[in-house]
Amino acid sequence: MMQSTTQILELLETERTALLATVDRAPESLRARRPAPEQWSIVEVLEHLTRVETGVTRLLTVRGRTAPSGEAAGVDLSGAQLDAARIARLRDRADRLEAPERIRPAGTSEPAEALRALAAVRTELVVALLAADPGALDGAVHTHPELGPLTLRGWAEFVAHHEARHAEQVREIADALAAGGRARGGEGV
Repeated sequence: MMQSTTQILELLETERTALLATVDRAPESLRARRPAPEQWSIVEVLEHLTRVETGVTRLLTVRGRTAPSGEAAGVDLSGAQLDAARIARLRDRADRLEAPERIRPAGTSEPAEALRALAAVRTELVVALLAADPGALDGAVHTHPELGPLTLRGWAEFVAHHEARHAEQVREIADALAAGGRARGGEGV
């Protein structure tokens, strides 16, 4: 089922609130600490989320300005919807996905700085989503390397589900740091 812009905005807000509550489980002094050398820290997860959301914001800004031309009208958009199966795959941390280099974290942010950057890009994403041409949201398609083709509307919704996936990762990291052990799953998305 395709989500309305209002529903996507509500989902984005719900998942951000959940993420921030999960981040708050770890003391700020531990948020930049990796539970193991090959695993991301909470700050690195936040940096990754910022990079992904920045990319989606750019996509909405550039491709969302005008509806696709007539030549795109012959494209079957039913396969480009963010359906329940894709959402389940995206949210399932048992299915490990490797983050491409361009969206891997630098690991250089301070915890407060990482949270500010994430909040700033969310503001930009909302502006881009609200400014996008509805025909572009539902008719322009861009391919995700793991999920396949998605409409721009699907990409906006993707941000929320991607954030939910990483909220679970942050919970695992916070639990591991509290216990002095390793988080499940390592790096990646």
